[in-house]
Amino acid sequence: MKTVYFFIALLSFQWAHAQTFEDQFKPVKEKLERWDPIRGNWLALSMIALSERKNVPDRTFPEDFTPYEMLTMVPLSERRDIESMVQQNRTPNGSFSNNQWETVDLIVTHSMCSQIIGRSYGDPHLKSFDQATYSFQTVGEFVLSKSEKTSFEVQTRQRAQSDNFSLNAAVAMNVAGDRVCYYASTKPDQLNGNLRLNGMPIQLQGRTYFLPNGGVVRFEGRNYTIAWPTGEMVILDVRSSGGFGGFLNTTVHVFECERSSFQGLLGNANGIADDDFQGRNIDRPRPSYMAFSTFGNSSLQQASAFAEKEYLSFLAKDFAEDWRVTTQTTLFDYAPGTSTEYYTDRRFPMVHLTVADLNQTQQDNARARCQAMGIPADEMGGCIFDQGYLNIPPNQVPLPSKPNPTETVLGTINRPALHTNQLVFPEENLAPVGGNAPLPMQQKNPTMNREEPNPSIEKPERENETRPNGFSTRPEAPVNKPTHTPVQVNPRPANPAPTTPAKPPHTPMPSSPAKPAVPTVKSGKG
Repeated sequence: MKTVYFFIALLSFQWAHAQTFEDQFKPVKEKLERWDPIRGNWLALSMIALSERKNVPDRTFPEDFTPYEMLTMVPLSERRDIESMVQQNRTPNGSFSNNQWETVDLIVTHSMCSQIIGRSYGDPHLKSFDQATYSFQTVGEFVLSKSEKTSFEVQTRQRAQSDNFSLNAAVAMNVAGDRVCYYASTKPDQLNGNLRLNGMPIQLQGRTYFLPNGGVVRFEGRNYTIAWPTGEMVILDVRSSGGFGGFLNTTVHVFECERSSFQGLLGNANGIADDDFQGRNIDRPRPSYMAFSTFGNSSLQQASAFAEKEYLSFLAKDFAEDWRVTTQTTLFDYAPGTSTEYYTDRRFPMVHLTVADLNQTQQDNARARCQAMGIPADEMGGCIFDQGYLNIPPNQVPLPSKPNPTETVLGTINRPALHTNQLVFPEENLAPVGGNAPLPMQQKNPTMNREEPNPSIEKPERENETRPNGFSTRPEAPVNKPTHTPVQVNPRPANPAPTTPAKPPHTPMPSSPAKPAVPTVKSGKG
């Protein structure tokens, strides 16, 4: 009986703290609703949902913004006020509500913080967040970047192009708990579509796709933009050239105010380029000569060819091993009988090649082509390498641009209406700026009960009462909907295959691994 009373008391304590957070959050919610009754209400409820690791509510306005992007539309002075409210409510003792305030604080801080970028492009070359650049000729699946604070992770799959060159064939991401993958080549099944959400294909059809946990996926030209609800962003530049099949250039945007909280191939973002090759095992022996840049570094250019190749060997072997994914950490989908080991070849590359191994004529011709294409100086070495050896088109110049929400003019909304993956916001519900006065604030419900809509906000228009869950593909061709667990991404394969097919021979290296014989779908995550 005492045990029962203890658990009842514990549940009551947790419930009280949850209510305390909602009570504390009221001033923030009310301030956002004074800014915009409909957009502000959605933003407030979305911030609460993110803090509770739940799906964000349906959008009831025409914009396709994430919570972070919507917050950047709020005037800076009001965001400063919200920042003060957040700091006043955060406590140093780590209470239940404090954990929720940390999430809110993260979004607010990001809305006033500049971004830095890291890149993986070509065959491939990497530019860290701290602007260290290096060639990374490896085969396998790696952590490109991962946050130690949030549900942000990007993994890349590099496949062999020949004995000595590789390309990015796929990217997998943890987008605030939603697992998003793009397969430029070697899809895990026979289903149509290269883009996958939690293991199932999705189609954008020229529109933004809303992810359950608040992120969005956009497609423009040949670029896919994946935006996190907390503001991080990945831009995938999809390429197809000659006999290389599909491959990807990947640009990762993170926040400068989160420096030193990242790990992976793109470094720790601490502002120091020299330590970007510190892997998980800091005791692992390093080469006696350690430069921080393969391309364009004067010290490295003066070093012997042997020292440079020793350095490249360290990157491809020891440093690569630090950041290889495992069957427990992978975010990719796999066909039956395959796993991350199926896509791994630790013998690669057979020979480490550098720009210096090209003769002068090859270097001059490649440089001229790169200059004519507008390649910047800090990526010139990588472009010369790609042009001289594989004649790969250079990465996009200028870099793929990210959407800028502040360029949007928000019109007054007459009344809310659903804007989902299946429903388009009706234009008749949107008035020009100044056309209609905002709904009166005195009618607002001061409660924070998410199950009871604010009476000052009309019930959104629906085609039916079934809430779209964000997992359907095209309406005319639905697929079975997987079970969604928004709290966290579970990277462990649900049903490990009992057997593994023979790996493709190393010489010559195929452009992609052989397809498994069984074409059935198997998600790599539960």
